[in-house]
Amino acid sequence: MISAALSVFTLLPAAAQETETADTAVVAVEKLVVRQVGAAPADERSGNNDLTTHSREEDVSYSSSSRQPKRWKWRGGHWAGVGIYYNGLVRNLGTLSLPDGADYLRQTPKSIGVNVNFADFTLVSNRHFGLITGLGLEMNNFRFDENISLTRDGSGRIGPDYSYDAAGIDLKKSKLTTVYLNIPLLVEFQFGRSKAGRPCPGFVNFGVIGGMRLQGHTKVKYRDTNGDMQTRKQHSGLNLRNFHYGVEFNVGYRYIALSARYYPHNIFVADKGPNVQQVNIGLSLVF
Repeated sequence: MISAALSVFTLLPAAAQETETADTAVVAVEKLVVRQVGAAPADERSGNNDLTTHSREEDVSYSSSSRQPKRWKWRGGHWAGVGIYYNGLVRNLGTLSLPDGADYLRQTPKSIGVNVNFADFTLVSNRHFGLITGLGLEMNNFRFDENISLTRDGSGRIGPDYSYDAAGIDLKKSKLTTVYLNIPLLVEFQFGRSKAGRPCPGFVNFGVIGGMRLQGHTKVKYRDTNGDMQTRKQHSGLNLRNFHYGVEFNVGYRYIALSARYYPHNIFVADKGPNVQQVNIGLSLVF
């Protein structure tokens, strides 16, 4: 009898401590476990003088699919696609005119260029911002208003060729074409309300762009004395730059963007042609 009483006296502090400290323990990592520790029911203790414990576990599971997806989620940049734009030659961006003595470069509204951007790649990103690059082609057509072509004069500079006008030949088309392989480096911000987990519809990106010239030529079309249409191209001796660099800005919604580029350097080699810069303004269809 005395030994049984001592056993009960010894176990009571431990049971009380366990009841006090571990009455309810909750662990929630994809699974919520509730454990209750206390005295066993009376019917389980019948016929036994020792104090026993009874434990019960309740499992409450939560499916990961019940989590709400992020409202903002980066889904790639907006540069790959095709675009059409007006490409013009100006003295600089602040003065949208030609330099003195270069009026022969005045262009028609048909000076239309085309972008074909094959792909874009995200370098780094978070929910709202991304740094993107890519690869694309830029094809410019500078169509001249006057009956001229371009030629190299005695000093090696590019100037107007009035030989067709002097011969009484009416040019039907006179233009300068350049083709560049471009690589951009743009910062993009995506904005606007969208359904959970879907890309945001609005975007703005801007940054720098550089490219290597793949081709450059002049082209004239005219009708000869027999009334036949003739085409003549000149691929060499134009003093065009082999590389160009500039800045780009795009703002759009879903698949349509307003695009602009400006190349602050001369399109010709320094001191080998009129000092004119290129500006492009147009629309793009992004993938």
